[in-house]
Amino acid sequence: MFRTSTIIFVLALCIESIVCTSTCGPNAVFSDCSTPCPVTCENYQNPPEFCPTYCVKGCSCVNGTILKNQKECVLPCQC
Repeated sequence: MFRTSTIIFVLALCIESIVCTSTCGPNAVFSDCSTPCPVTCENYQNPPEFCPTYCVKGCSCVNGTILKNQKECVLPCQC
């Protein structure tokens, strides 16, 4: 029973890693430690002054791009 549970757990971790890293769109990369306060089209001219220092696992926009509609990374001029 313990061995089966361990195997299932390890497989779940592997699948989660594969799925999460392959769902990032263009201009985005997967990170184990992204900011919980990404720069977005809505806030890029006035970014949040306070942001918690904990990590969020997920996709992050690459340098020069910002988050639009919580789903794609674009240049600020495309907001």
